[in-house]
Amino acid sequence: MQALGLIETKGLLAAVEAADTMVKSADVSIIEKTYVGGGLVTISVTGDVGAVKASIEAGVAAVKKLDEGFLVSEHVIPRPHEELESIIGPNTPPEDPSSNDNTENVEDADDTEAVEKAEDTEKVENTKAVDSVEDTESVEVTKDIVDVKNVENTKKAETVKAVDNTEPVDTKNNVKENQHGLDGDLDKLHKLNLENLNKEDVDNLIRQNGIEKTILILAKLKVVKLRNLAREYKDFGIAGRTISKAGKNLLINKFKLYYEKN
Repeated sequence: MQALGLIETKGLLAAVEAADTMVKSADVSIIEKTYVGGGLVTISVTGDVGAVKASIEAGVAAVKKLDEGFLVSEHVIPRPHEELESIIGPNTPPEDPSSNDNTENVEDADDTEAVEKAEDTEKVENTKAVDSVEDTESVEVTKDIVDVKNVENTKKAETVKAVDNTEPVDTKNNVKENQHGLDGDLDKLHKLNLENLNKEDVDNLIRQNGIEKTILILAKLKVVKLRNLAREYKDFGIAGRTISKAGKNLLINKFKLYYEKN
């Protein structure tokens, strides 16, 4: 955030009036409404330094019009440290419920893709088996020598049976091995302190596990950590105030696009 503005009032009515006036008078966004106790309510806004100052002045004037006694205090902090985001405002932006759904959808989509690949593999193998059977029947019609025909039919029948009996099992085993491999990778990564991840760690994860698995790991981080991590990247696609306002889903997509390009 570029600037943080705060107005503390007595009672909710004055707080609502101040908030309405602030967002109407300047290009600012409301971060939160906090009940301090004893009837005190604090409204927090963010935006450009000039816009926040103007909105706070307008909010103060609006509260005083109601009753000067309603105004307790006001303050503007220009260019606050990014760590303030951990105590000011919610840990996740309003769109995070849908972001969580999207994260779950990403995980479900990956599982679905693995199952679909297994099903496609089985279909291809079944198609090959059917083609082999049809080829065998064609050979039986065209062969003139009975002994040669029987030998070829026997060999091809055994091949078809081997394909039918072994390949689907191998495919299922491969799916299980992939799932066990993913679980093993995630178990190893859970031993790490994900909150201490930096760009170099993410680069190593990409090289070791690939983009898809790394994106699943990043999706488990809080949005504040993702924003701080995004600020370590050059040519990330978004920067500054846009990163501060970015939701979890947008940040995950930007990480994926960054590593797909690089």
